[in-house]
Amino acid sequence: MRHWLFMACAILTEVIGTLAMKYGTSHDAHVLGLGVMYVMLVLSYTTLALAVARIPLAVAYGAWESLGLVLISLCSAWLFAETLGVLKMAAIAVIIVGIVLLEHGTEEKPEHADAA
Repeated sequence: MRHWLFMACAILTEVIGTLAMKYGTSHDAHVLGLGVMYVMLVLSYTTLALAVARIPLAVAYGAWESLGLVLISLCSAWLFAETLGVLKMAAIAVIIVGIVLLEHGTEEKPEHADAA
């Protein structure tokens, strides 16, 4: 269960880092935006590395990138007034279905698997 918490943390920090990058460039806060971006992306990769200790890499990376993309798209529409049309919403729905199918088609590594 804790590996899924690492996964959630990896996704959230990726989203925060990417939004900070956009905020910094659009609000004359370049140094602050880049600083937050660098810290969040380091945390994101670190927690992703902790998550893949138990979650299969294809599932972890797929969820990290895909859910990150979905959240960034939704937050960008909310925070930066970027358009979120019907086609983009359909793409988000397809991404979510793909993540669910990928997760259900992959078995997790046992908690105490021997390293071979």
